[in-house]
Amino acid sequence: MKKIKRIVLFLSVTAMMVTSIGCTKEVAQNNYLDAEAGYDKELFYQNLGTIQAADPQIITVGNTFYMYATNAEASGNTNYICAWSSKNLTDWKLEGKAFIPARDAWAVSSLWAPEVIEVNGTYYMYYSGHNIATGKMGVGVAVSDSPTGPFHELEGTFGGKTYSRTEQPINPGFPIIDANPFIDEDGRVYLYVSRDQVDKESSVFGMELDKDMVTILSVTEKALVKPSQEWENPTAGNKWNEAPFMIKKDEKYYLMYSANYYQNSTYSVGLSISDNPLSGFKKVDYNPILEANPDWPHISGTGHNCIFPSPDGTELWMAYHSHIDTTNGGSERKINFDKITFDEEGRLLVQGPSISPQVLPSGVSEYQNIAAEATVSATISDGVELLTDDIVNYLYNDVELYEYVSEGTNKITFSYEEAKNIKAIMVYDSADYLYAGKEATVKVGGHSFELKFNPDYCYVDEYGFEMKIPGSAAILEFKELEADEITFTFKDEININEIVILGK
Repeated sequence: MKKIKRIVLFLSVTAMMVTSIGCTKEVAQNNYLDAEAGYDKELFYQNLGTIQAADPQIITVGNTFYMYATNAEASGNTNYICAWSSKNLTDWKLEGKAFIPARDAWAVSSLWAPEVIEVNGTYYMYYSGHNIATGKMGVGVAVSDSPTGPFHELEGTFGGKTYSRTEQPINPGFPIIDANPFIDEDGRVYLYVSRDQVDKESSVFGMELDKDMVTILSVTEKALVKPSQEWENPTAGNKWNEAPFMIKKDEKYYLMYSANYYQNSTYSVGLSISDNPLSGFKKVDYNPILEANPDWPHISGTGHNCIFPSPDGTELWMAYHSHIDTTNGGSERKINFDKITFDEEGRLLVQGPSISPQVLPSGVSEYQNIAAEATVSATISDGVELLTDDIVNYLYNDVELYEYVSEGTNKITFSYEEAKNIKAIMVYDSADYLYAGKEATVKVGGHSFELKFNPDYCYVDEYGFEMKIPGSAAILEFKELEADEITFTFKDEININEIVILGK
C-alpha cells in the first residue's frame, strides 16, 4: 500500500512540475516558469502526452515540425490521417485531415503508420491500408504540394506503368505495413516495410524504387531483419520485427525496427547496421536501444519510432509512442520525443524515454547549450570530458561508461573567453539511484544559488528498493545573467551524467 501511494504522488507531481528549482529568493522571484506547463516552453519541453496517437512520423520544414500518426485525434478512427504542426514540441496545432482516401480507392480503412518525404516540392505520403480486394494489408502512396495536405492517391504513368487509386501501388507480392522511404546520398530511393504476419512472423524487407518514388525496381529475397535476439521472444507463437526506419551515418546504414507485440510493455526499438542498404544487416549487441525497463512504473511500450532533424540541422531526434496505461498497456498510446546521439564507437544512443523536462531541439530557442564551448576544470579531473559529451545515460549498466564520478568536496568550473548571457542550468545526475544527487552550490558570475535534485523523481519499487527515474535533471532558471565563469561545488558523492548551460 505504501508503494501505491508513492507512485500516485510521483505521477501527480511529474505531470505538472519541473525538477526542483531550489534557488535563492532572488531567483525564485524571477522564475519564468509557465504556470500551466510548469516550465519555460522557450527552453524546455516535456513528454506529457499532448498528442494521443500512435506510429508517429515527423518532418522538419524550416522552423516547424509536422507530424503524422495513426489513430487520428485520439479517436481511434483510422479511416483518415491527420497532420499536426508545432514549433516547440509542446504546443501542437491540429492542421486537420491531411489524407482522406477516395471512396473507390484500393484501401479506405486501417490507415496506419503514415510517413511523408519531400522531393522537389512534392510531399509523398506512404501509408498502410486494408486492401479491399485481397483482404490483406498493403502500402499506398499519396501526394500533395503542402506538408499539411490535402494528399491524394498517386495516379498516372510512372516508369512506363500506369497507376490508379483503385489498385495498391506498392505490392511486392506479400502483405506489408509500416513503409519507410529513404533517399541515399547518390539519389537512389529505397523503401523499407514490414512483411505482415506471414507464418505468424513479421519481418523487415527492403526494396529499391525508381526515382518516380513508386515503381519497384527490386525486392530483397530474404528479410533484412527478423526476430532473433532473446529480448524479441524469437520462440513465441507470434513474433514481430516491424516499423523500420533508416538513417545513414559515416557510410553505415542504421536500420531501426520495433519488436514484440505493440500492446505489451515489452514493445521496444532495436537496431541493425550494415555497409549496404539492402543486405548484410547485423543486430547490435546493445539492443534494445529504446525500451521501457520492467523496473520502471512510469513508462510502457516504447516503440514505432522515426528520426527527424532539429531546425538548424545540428541534432537528430526520435519520435515514438508509448502506452497511456503504463500498467496494462493496450492500444491507447501517446507521442514522445527524445534526442539521439552517437558515441565514439558509433553506438546509437537514445536519450530517453524521458518524462521530465528536457532542452528543446537546437534552433528552436535563441538559447543553446553552450557548455561544450567552455574550458572545464575540476578538483577531480579524471573523466571531466564526460560532463559535456552530449550523452545522457539512461541505463545503470552503463554508469561507468558515460558518467563522471564526483567524491567529497569537488569544484567544477566552466570558463569562457568572453562573457555569455546565461538563462538556465541543468545538472543530470546518475541513472543509478545509488549515485544520484542531493544538492550543490552554483555560482553564475557574482550570483550564488542552491541547486537541489528533485526527490519526486525517486520512488520505491515492489521489492522495497529505492529507484530513480533516469534522464531527470536538477534545473535552475533565472533572469538572464552575464558571466564568463560558472562554478559547481558538490560535497556529497555523486555521479554526473551531463551539465547543460543554456545561454547565448
